[in-house]
Amino acid sequence: MAFILFIILPWLAAPSTAGNHAVYVSVLEIKQAPGAGAELSIKVFTDDLEDAVFNQSARRIDLQNGDCSRYHEEVARYFREHLQLVINGKTMAYDYLSCEINDISVWFTFHLQAPDSWSAINVKADYLMELFPTQNNIVSITYHGHKRMFRLRKGATKAVVSF
Repeated sequence: MAFILFIILPWLAAPSTAGNHAVYVSVLEIKQAPGAGAELSIKVFTDDLEDAVFNQSARRIDLQNGDCSRYHEEVARYFREHLQLVINGKTMAYDYLSCEINDISVWFTFHLQAPDSWSAINVKADYLMELFPTQNNIVSITYHGHKRMFRLRKGATKAVVSF
């Protein structure tokens, strides 16, 4: 899995010469912060997320031109529908913190209201799969210094990690 990220992450950050791309991938990072919940970061291609929000709400957003944070409500609503996290059997809420445009991709950061102790985390991440059947969501979870990684895709949108 580390090899996949080694190949994919630089590509996500590379400058684009075209508006379209042939690879549909995102990175989802969940990092536990003792005493402070957890940080949830999602990196996606801007055009893919713009299309997904339009598909959901019929409202066109423009993440590449201007301040991406002005669309935080639409983006948060979209992710709440397509990204669910359950820790120790309890569904976790998360709140928008920030966004950062990086050429053709965007990082969204959320605060996850998570307990300090996790016995298991259930992740359901089917975002962008309603538009792109070959979408892959690479998930990285860091809990008390231990890192777990896996891939979610259409037909396999859920995973459980036990600690």
